[in-house]
Amino acid sequence: MATQLAAKVQDSPRYAVHGGVQNEPNEKWVPFDWVEPRFGAQVHGEYVVIRPEGTSGSLSAGFWRTGPSAPGAAADGSHAIVYSAPLGDETACVIDGTAVLTVIATGKSYKVGPGSIIYSPKGLEVQWEIEGPSFKKWWCIWNGSEPTANPFQELLITHTSDNPDEWQEYHFVEPAEGAQVAGELYINRAVGSTGTMLSGVWRSGKGIAGTNVDEKGTLVTPYTGVLGDETILLLEGEVEVVETDSGKVHNFKAGDSIGLSSGMHITWTSKGPFSKKLWVITRDVLPD
Repeated sequence: MATQLAAKVQDSPRYAVHGGVQNEPNEKWVPFDWVEPRFGAQVHGEYVVIRPEGTSGSLSAGFWRTGPSAPGAAADGSHAIVYSAPLGDETACVIDGTAVLTVIATGKSYKVGPGSIIYSPKGLEVQWEIEGPSFKKWWCIWNGSEPTANPFQELLITHTSDNPDEWQEYHFVEPAEGAQVAGELYINRAVGSTGTMLSGVWRSGKGIAGTNVDEKGTLVTPYTGVLGDETILLLEGEVEVVETDSGKVHNFKAGDSIGLSSGMHITWTSKGPFSKKLWVITRDVLPD
């Protein structure tokens, strides 16, 4: 049940590389049921969990879908839903279908479709008018134990194809390997309702900075996620993740969901010529 994803603080780190595809077998999909604070128990569509936990706070991610035969749908596959993200801040990316999202408090509306990135703050009521015949999204829900002083409280809509001027080279210090440069990124959201939450888009490839990037655009990066757990929707390209301790190899392609654990050392390889991802970093520590 979706309510089982409610906020919790874990006692010890749980290191794992999580991964899954958007077309998981039908037997893995279950009805999405939750309690909407003003309207009570709700059931709309169905979901699959790819990442059930992080190393801190309450972190989960997966895919949600609906169609004519889905719970709560009209005969044509459309839906009318009021959703306030009661389980935590939600980052979502539309994979298929279209919808109109209206913030109930202000009446401001947004049309979303494939590639739209949706940042829904915890507790903000939004009317979802999902158009038939089908709709699918990737989602990541985060809830920490300590509220931030100035939480982001507006619905934010961006797109995976945005190309802002503020792409920045990603410089970081790997504990064992020292200073690294790995591709470039921009940040869409720098604060959440609780703990540390960052989200944006990252890319690597030919002509993009990297400590270890070859002429084909393949980037190899040691990584332990010092900022927090990272949850990813791979937008373009192919990626290999190798667990340092076990040697286990994970391969992902565009459309897959990936979860990396903070403090777990891996080697990330973005295969050339180009890769791109939507990322969410979370940690149950208030930002500096």
